Amino acid sequence: MLKRRCLCLAVIAVLLVFASVASGALLFSDDFERDAVGKEPNNFEMYDHPQNSGSFKMEIEEDPEGESGNVLHTFGYALWIPKAASRDDWSDFIWEWDWMWANTGEYPGTAFRITDTDYYHFSPREDNVNIGFWYYDGGWNQIGALVQYDFQTNIWNRYQVTSNGNTFAIKIKRRDDPTPFADIAPLIEATDDNLQQGPLSACGTNTDAWVDNLIVGETEGDLKFPVEPMGRLARTWGAIKKQY
Repeated sequence: MLKRRCLCLAVIAVLLVFASVASGALLFSDDFERDAVGKEPNNFEMYDHPQNSGSFKMEIEEDPEGESGNVLHTFGYALWIPKAASRDDWSDFIWEWDWMWANTGEYPGTAFRITDTDYYHFSPREDNVNIGFWYYDGGWNQIGALVQYDFQTNIWNRYQVTSNGNTFAIKIKRRDDPTPFADIAPLIEATDDNLQQGPLSACGTNTDAWVDNLIVGETEGDLKFPVEPMGRLARTWGAIKKQY
């Protein structure tokens, strides 16, 4: 009987360790389905920045490609950041979202670790093929070389940015590609020590772009299985109790 109780306690300890390792933290998520069409998104707000376009606006609309429900439509470029209490402390995270735009000749852009007026920036170029990494401090400082990806227009792609210490990476695939990001090599990896933490921004271009299914977590597991570890723990603990 004592051995069986020790075995039970050992199993519970292993499950608790697994749950603590796998759960991490989901920092923010928004699929825009609870927002009203024609209105600004409820979970984002403007970040005052000199790069913001005076004519910029964003609003919710139905997916123009008919592949999803509500999506975020951005017109122009500006920094709009999540309404999340911890956003100013975001340092190490994985960020994923769906993104497409209507025209070539533009400069689609991301912004993360926003600190005062500085930020990091992955950006496809106006040719809609090349993409690079920049540190913005009032001027554009390119870090590393440009690489290529066939973005196309009016096509949904899925993006993943990893921010870890002074190292950053971006992966891209078609949204309907079932390949896990864990099995996809980074398109760009870069290193820079200028910025340590800060919020990120919903993405835009100089004209029309659309964003959907934006999610930020401390680990990749937070993005895919935010409740699975604890659910598995509860089911397994229930099975153990029936034996004693």
